[in-house]
Amino acid sequence: MAEKALWQPKTEDSSANGGESMRGIKLTELIDVKILQRIQDAFSEFTGMAALITDEKGVPVTKGSGFTQLCMNLVRKCDTGSRRCEECDRMGAINTYESGTPVVYTCHVGLTDYAAPIMVNEYMIGSVIGGQVRKEPPDEAQERAMARELGIDEEIYLEASKKIHLIDEEQVRKAAKFLTELAAVLSEMAYKNYIALQNSIKLEKISRSQTNQMVDIYSNMEKTISLWIESAKLSLENTDYEAMASSLEVLIRNGREILTAFGNTVEYAKMTDSGISLKETAYNLKRIINEAIKLQRNVIKEKGNRVQIKTSDDMSVCFFGDMGRLKQLMSTLIKIGNNFMKDGIIEMYARAEKVDYADMLVIEVRDQGNGMQESSIVALNKYMQHVNMNLLNCTEEEEKELFILRMLVEQLSGRIVFESMPDGGTVTKVIVPQLEMK
Repeated sequence: MAEKALWQPKTEDSSANGGESMRGIKLTELIDVKILQRIQDAFSEFTGMAALITDEKGVPVTKGSGFTQLCMNLVRKCDTGSRRCEECDRMGAINTYESGTPVVYTCHVGLTDYAAPIMVNEYMIGSVIGGQVRKEPPDEAQERAMARELGIDEEIYLEASKKIHLIDEEQVRKAAKFLTELAAVLSEMAYKNYIALQNSIKLEKISRSQTNQMVDIYSNMEKTISLWIESAKLSLENTDYEAMASSLEVLIRNGREILTAFGNTVEYAKMTDSGISLKETAYNLKRIINEAIKLQRNVIKEKGNRVQIKTSDDMSVCFFGDMGRLKQLMSTLIKIGNNFMKDGIIEMYARAEKVDYADMLVIEVRDQGNGMQESSIVALNKYMQHVNMNLLNCTEEEEKELFILRMLVEQLSGRIVFESMPDGGTVTKVIVPQLEMK
């Protein structure tokens, strides 16, 4: 059952690059670099300290603000100093990523710097660096030694070093707190823009899915109408009553299938619209389950699987609710379970539970596959709770099915849980409020 590995959550390798949901997303894609520069300049002007914003790897995305003469015109202008400065920026970013909190550190020339992470969806996409100050007066011998090591004129280096601001521990604490607040604001901005970006991507995928679905329906409709025509010709040519009746049965069956296809398309289009209303009517649960199975009978047959239905003995067969969405929900559950099995049995259990004053319809679909890893189960459950925006390596068709499943459950005010079975296989449990009619 290798397909289930498609829903693995992030690995250690991927987490360093932002994990599954942040893969390929850059800080400058979420916040315009001009806005970052203005915020950074304001911070530097207010605190009197240098400031810089980097990406998740410590590479600067802005121009340094308030940089000291020592750093900007001397150290960073020489090859050795420039490499060491970039390494310090990178290590500052790494330290903030590993700790998830602001850090205070000393750079290679002995200046105090601060770094705070810019986080989105629990992943670091950048950092804010500030500082280039001292907590103690410079040691002339050490400063001259550093100048010689970097190949910089000692007198010029010493003169620039003496101009570095001296601050005490209290100022360090306040500056670090200020930097933390600034990083939090940038994180909030990035998160909101990230959500907007993901919604835009999701809408684009939905649009493509709807287009593909309409093309498939047209193709199926063309085949069905061709069958209608052939069946009609046979009926006209055949004077045998039984043969004519058989042809008419084919026409009726094909007509029902095309109407079901149109109905599903309309329901899917409604699901992607914000103006959704439930159509609640009385329905027979067992009949709805059987109709849901019929919708997937072709794909079930292709895999050599079959569906086994079980309901609790004391449960009524009559319920009141949105039977259209419930049928589509069950059909989607069966299709997903069928994807990961061959020549097996898909078990569907249904029971009613009383919770306070409400009736809850519990539907469990169990497959006999090899089961999923616990990490995959966790990833699926987080996806259904909107904790994860995407599923790693999930195909467009699989993502569409899971997206439809999640949306249907939400529209029915229910919840869904994926669990592993002790003897292998996976159980998908859906709980939705429905009125049981005794």
